[in-house]
Amino acid sequence: MNQATAQETTPEDECGRLTREVVATLDSWQVGDEIVLLLLGYDRSIRMRELTRLRHGTAVLKGDEVMQRVRHLLGIQRALQVTFPFNPNMPGFWVTTHDRHLKGMPLEIMVNDGLSGMERVWKRLDCTRNWEDD
Repeated sequence: MNQATAQETTPEDECGRLTREVVATLDSWQVGDEIVLLLLGYDRSIRMRELTRLRHGTAVLKGDEVMQRVRHLLGIQRALQVTFPFNPNMPGFWVTTHDRHLKGMPLEIMVNDGLSGMERVWKRLDCTRNWEDD
């Protein structure tokens, strides 16, 4: 195979792909721009223009905590897709509906508790998360 034609993925390419994927996921949940920014770890002072840049691919999410949040959010989305394989609208419905096991609405838990809330929601959906020791 020719080395010039082999495509290597750089960390920047991977961050760009993950950025597009997580923004599309959060948009599919229909949770609103302010909530999207809070879930990604941005504070309320950030301008909506930054979210527009993320949506259009002209900005990329960076930073360890932000990427941990991205990993958790995408893990939650994948677990919801496995749980509800025939209805693509269910993930957005599920995150905005009270869950008796979590004793609250998953979206509120993730927004209010940040990364630990996301971990709690992910563990509720994906039993293999409980096998891992932090």
